[in-house]
Amino acid sequence: MAESGIIQVLPEQVASQIAAGEVVERPASAVKELIENSLDAGARRLSIEVAGGGRSLIAVGDDGCGMSPADVRLCLRRHATSKIRTLADLNRIRSFGFRGEALASLASVSRLAVKTRRAQDPCGMMLRALGGDMVDSAECAMAPGTRVEARDLFFNTPARLKFLKTVATEQAAIIDCVQRLALANFEAAFSLTGDERQVLELPPASALLERIRQLFGDEIARALLAFEAAGAEMTVRGFAAHSQISFAGARMIFTYVNQRPVRDRLLARSVSQAYAGLLPRGRYPAVMLFVELPAREVDVNVHPMKTEIRFRRSGAVFEAVYRVLRDRLANQVPYAPPVAANEWSGKSDRESTSPDLNRAPAGMSAPVRADDFATRAGGAAQPLDAQAKSGGLRLIIDNAPSRHGEVRVPAGAREPMAEQGQIESGAAVVPTRSEALPCYSELRLLGQFLAGYIVLEQDDGLLLVDQHAAHERVTFEKLRAELAGGGVRVQARLVAEPLELSAAGAGEVLAALPALRALGFDVEPFGPRSIVVKGTPALFAPSEGLRLLSDLIEGVGEEGLAADSASAFELKLKLIACHGSIRVGRALTEPEMRRLLEELDRAPFKTNCPHGRPVHIRFGLAQIERMFRR
Repeated sequence: MAESGIIQVLPEQVASQIAAGEVVERPASAVKELIENSLDAGARRLSIEVAGGGRSLIAVGDDGCGMSPADVRLCLRRHATSKIRTLADLNRIRSFGFRGEALASLASVSRLAVKTRRAQDPCGMMLRALGGDMVDSAECAMAPGTRVEARDLFFNTPARLKFLKTVATEQAAIIDCVQRLALANFEAAFSLTGDERQVLELPPASALLERIRQLFGDEIARALLAFEAAGAEMTVRGFAAHSQISFAGARMIFTYVNQRPVRDRLLARSVSQAYAGLLPRGRYPAVMLFVELPAREVDVNVHPMKTEIRFRRSGAVFEAVYRVLRDRLANQVPYAPPVAANEWSGKSDRESTSPDLNRAPAGMSAPVRADDFATRAGGAAQPLDAQAKSGGLRLIIDNAPSRHGEVRVPAGAREPMAEQGQIESGAAVVPTRSEALPCYSELRLLGQFLAGYIVLEQDDGLLLVDQHAAHERVTFEKLRAELAGGGVRVQARLVAEPLELSAAGAGEVLAALPALRALGFDVEPFGPRSIVVKGTPALFAPSEGLRLLSDLIEGVGEEGLAADSASAFELKLKLIACHGSIRVGRALTEPEMRRLLEELDRAPFKTNCPHGRPVHIRFGLAQIERMFRR
């Protein structure tokens, strides 16, 4: 006879602690949930206190709308929420919280106290819970708002407690959490105290850039480039640091969807690819990215902590973010946006939902409208979602006529140009000012330094331009433009010259002949272990062409030479441009230097070589005077 009673319903306390493990992963998770509750309640002043890295104490107080005595008794029950009423509400979530598990989960693994009062109530209500069970409630005197205190986190789950990091590490995670929420909600004041020491004190800011300056300092704020583009159903905006500023980690990349801070791989990848070729390997930019789209286009209910999301049309979002950022970085000139970053609403349109669902008091900022972000060029911005779907920048490969008649560009050859080329002016705001990054050819040319660096004078300092990096960027962009147009232009050699191949690499090179022809090398098989070179890229002198081909074969290696993917062609173009550019140690005449600077000014992404190294280094007047102790 089969044994019965094997499957049982878990006790409520055990189920609550399991749920707490999903929602309250560490002290920073609890801080995030409590701050989001405060923001949903319309708070404009938030005070956060932690002790022992959040293990001993987590307290969040606010001046929000508060709760009634009846509501505060319900708020500790699982799935109790003021934001969701029906299943349909899940398709239009605009509040930070909605699951109704935060307070219940936190209460089940801590000693919790909640104090709250609405403005219309004569006194507040205090409630205490221990391990998820309510132990006490009473009236209390307090100002309108709510204060939640969680002490001795994980006191009843020692296995969870021992997996926490050091106090310093946990406090750093809390600081990062507060920064991310404070950045998007700049109109609210935030105060963070750690072990009775003031860590952050952020007064209300009138502008996103002002909040950035409060958090990260003036040097970072001055290095940021504003970008924005709007469509019928999608808005992409924010700030991105110019490519001469980078960091060892990704800590300065902040991504938001409908004002919700998220860690999304798709957005991270779009940022990374937008900076491709502009930063050295292993370096990361500073980016504050805000994506706004209808609630129905994004699923925020895929992770208990709501840090992960899923886009309904992920490809459209990726393309929109990538193209706007890449276009902005192509011409790194600051400008004032039409509805400037200093006027962006911190709340977006979360307040446009029913007040019954989010308890938001009157007086919150109005929703951001897509038509507020029309392009400065005079017309309405092309819808980003339409751009991403239309493929208007992608080139038809299979039936494209070759520039050279018999040479056809392989399918992967044009992909880098489609992904990284300039964007139509309707896709993003067109810059109008040019006072920050230099127009190299307009600066006073002082000469050449150590046969490798061009010295330029600005009104307030000096620029040293790396002549190799500058010429490499110019050459790379010329090659890339030619490849996008059907193939790199070929200059026929007066006398065809054979090139002997190694026994190991001969097969790979012969298989790569179509790719080599697309890159401007007119080559044909000449026996089992050699090829004959009839033409080389017209951009280089004939005497250099054979050397460049040899360098390309050796530099790319046997595995990647025949590949015709976008990344493979990008790598080959970088190698050709690097080996074909002027080197440090070559003396240049004044006309040669001026011609190089003029070509550099016409090139996109001119501040960095294709490998991400800086083209110029600036020495400001103040820096020079300090060196002379003036």
